[in-house]
Amino acid sequence: MIDDELRQLGELKLDRSLEHLESDIWRRLAVRSQKRAAVHRRVSLQSVVMVFTLVGSVAIGITATRSHAPTRGQPVLALGLDLAPSSLLLRGVP
Repeated sequence: MIDDELRQLGELKLDRSLEHLESDIWRRLAVRSQKRAAVHRRVSLQSVVMVFTLVGSVAIGITATRSHAPTRGQPVLALGLDLAPSSLLLRGVP
């Protein structure tokens, strides 16, 4: 059974010539290499942009925190505490 299938396979004619197979392989490898180099350049550029963005945002954050007046012992989660009715009423009391 396998011998018959191998014989039939051997009798089949190739649908294309294999003369240019090696040159096709090298051409495809060159295209793949060019695509890989383009992806590498794009990833490198994106990495540089991300680093500059990170450094810039950190610098802006540091500048913004230094330019504001320091908090007067207020807890972090009590942002509107100075506007609370009890704080407004007791402001004038010594």
